[in-house]
Amino acid sequence: MLDVINMDLYKLLDGCWQYLGPLLVVLLIVRMRCSRLHTTKRPLLVVPYTTAPEASAAKPRNPDIARHKSTEWYKMLFFELQNLEDYPESLAKAREELLAMFSHALSIALTEPEWQHRNSIMSIENYSADAMHGFLKDAHEKTMSDWTKYLERRKQGKGPELFTSAENAKAWLVQQAPVKFVDGAWLGHVHKITTPFALRSVTKHVWQVLSEELGDGDPDKHHVNLYRRLLKSVGSSLPSGHSAEFIHASEWERGENHGIWEAAVCQLAISLFPNEFLPEILGFNMHFEEVRLDTMQVAHELKHYGIDPYYFLIHISIDNADSGHTAMASHAVMQYLEVLRASEGEAATQRAWKRIQTGYVLSQTSGRYTRPPELNFPNIETLPTELNTQVLKIFRSKAAVSLSMHARSRIHIGRYTLHEWLEATMRMNSDGLDLLTALSRAKPWVLAGDSGRSLLVRELSWEGRMFGAFTKSEVAIICRWIDALSYKSEPSLYWTLTQRQQIPTHEAVTELRDPALHHPYLPAGNVNTVLDDFDSYEISMGYNGVDFSLNNALTEQPKLKTASRARLPDIIALWFAHISLLENTINTPSRTVDAVHLGILRILRAQAGFGIECDIVAGMDEVRRNFCPSLVDMGLELTQKLSRIAISAQPQTLKQVFILVASHGQGCESFRFANDMLKWSARPTTNLGFLLGVALAFVEFKDAVWRAPDLLSQRSRRVLQAIAAREKKSLEECARELQTTSTSLYRDLLRANYFTRLILPNCIQD
Repeated sequence: MLDVINMDLYKLLDGCWQYLGPLLVVLLIVRMRCSRLHTTKRPLLVVPYTTAPEASAAKPRNPDIARHKSTEWYKMLFFELQNLEDYPESLAKAREELLAMFSHALSIALTEPEWQHRNSIMSIENYSADAMHGFLKDAHEKTMSDWTKYLERRKQGKGPELFTSAENAKAWLVQQAPVKFVDGAWLGHVHKITTPFALRSVTKHVWQVLSEELGDGDPDKHHVNLYRRLLKSVGSSLPSGHSAEFIHASEWERGENHGIWEAAVCQLAISLFPNEFLPEILGFNMHFEEVRLDTMQVAHELKHYGIDPYYFLIHISIDNADSGHTAMASHAVMQYLEVLRASEGEAATQRAWKRIQTGYVLSQTSGRYTRPPELNFPNIETLPTELNTQVLKIFRSKAAVSLSMHARSRIHIGRYTLHEWLEATMRMNSDGLDLLTALSRAKPWVLAGDSGRSLLVRELSWEGRMFGAFTKSEVAIICRWIDALSYKSEPSLYWTLTQRQQIPTHEAVTELRDPALHHPYLPAGNVNTVLDDFDSYEISMGYNGVDFSLNNALTEQPKLKTASRARLPDIIALWFAHISLLENTINTPSRTVDAVHLGILRILRAQAGFGIECDIVAGMDEVRRNFCPSLVDMGLELTQKLSRIAISAQPQTLKQVFILVASHGQGCESFRFANDMLKWSARPTTNLGFLLGVALAFVEFKDAVWRAPDLLSQRSRRVLQAIAAREKKSLEECARELQTTSTSLYRDLLRANYFTRLILPNCIQD
């Protein structure tokens, strides 16, 4: 659709009404109504890392339009999504909201005046690496140009542009806390054991971004801790971001911050469906990690008021486009599309690009625009082609009689002159849905399904201003077209643009009920707790009533015997399942600031094949590293040792691994234990001690596999030995921390470690 501009209608009509002819009247009416319909933007509320300071107290530009959801609704969902094991039903709610957010972002990107230019990512209709990099380069250069102009204004003596005072800046910092306390959350569920194996090379690089947001396991570098220190320096001490106390803090009563909560929910919601919405996550990440003008302005102005700007300075440096998060994010997008092109072809690649664009504009718009209660659009695509064609023919004929008289017209509608508009209408080679879409949305001129109440029809009739410009039959066709329009709900815009087959949420959540397919996992009905399961293990092994206080998981334990190749199906099942044990413990950034969770992050880095942590972030160095296999890579190497398996039958997902080993004689005990581990890992908070105890026992499991000479290559065995050493060091640090801080969690660790050591020999040895 041609761009919408804000113009003075009365000034235009004063000089040009009698010359523009009937089509101009229609087009101007359509355009003005579209402009009014979509001008629901409010002052900037949330930008990743910064926004305009007065945003909290600003009122919507269009106060008669209510918000789609209340601030309280978003605050509650913010809490639930960070406590999913207690609110698993919120997954369905989050998916519905995410789909609405996608469509809302697209509606802004496709209709708002400021988005109708070549600097919008939507202008890249067909993906190519050169086009994408050119767009990102242009965006970066514009940011740098705007930054130079800002500095010049400041040098000329002009004051701060974002904050009016130090107190104003401090208040703004507090209001930003909901988005800062979930920094990186949009990547919280990527690169899990349930990620399709072919995509793990892509998700590894974006997971690295999350790792660096969490300080790579260093509390001093953790971004939530950095922001907490900043808040403390301005006199604010908020509860933990995942707590109920946080959403009820009195600080939120001091200003209007609806957009901030909506943006924070957006970051959480998009993370929850990594298998379904990976392209959107990659696009979201690519925009979010760009160096932004407002980030630099905030840092500059905080320093002006004597407030430490380091939190914002570090985001400028770590997000750099050469070796930082911007470069890593764009590399991941390009790599993903290359993988897709190789496996599914060009058409699939272009469809995925539309989804990446969707994620990108969601990051751009999240929290900055209000949504009316019902932003529903007529679905002109469901109309008979013949009826659309007849309406277009009418407008083409009207354009033909008024084209030449406007050749010198300077009037612009969007980026086109009136002459260009009319000319395009005459030679329209496409299906013309842009024009029809604009007209169909121009309330009250067109009320879908009700021509009698549509103002356009009244204006074409007797006593209307355009009476006589259209014939009786032409008006009849327009009436039939209006009456045939049906409304589609806003989320349909996402399905239409991305060309995806619409999947209702009640069907989509079915996949969430299988922990071998999807994490986070939605339990089906009542399930046993980890305590129930371990009680059952104790009884079956005859160890009921063991005093775990006599067991010390930190002392040297008897080693497992070397794993037997004859038990390879059982070894493979346990190998893949145990990788899931700790993955879900770092989904929520504000939960990961303590010593135990930071130790777990270092364990996950080792398991995923990342380099050893140091004082300097790796950035793109990690992407360029050679031969850094993960535990998943080694697991796939193990599957190649199974007999009767062709290369074409290699498993592509965790589910396929389980099917494969079952067909090769997997035993009942390993089957049960593998599935239990997947189930336990879905409740990382409740089961934290148990999960650490099981993980510690599996260090010996890996040692038993390493000692087997015929299971892994010599090169993989050397890497495995190094990974296990890193795991053991961090796991023992976690155990010591629990020993001093939580008696109950440490007891859980001892119990799980003890029984896992009893179970494993029965699964991997002859």
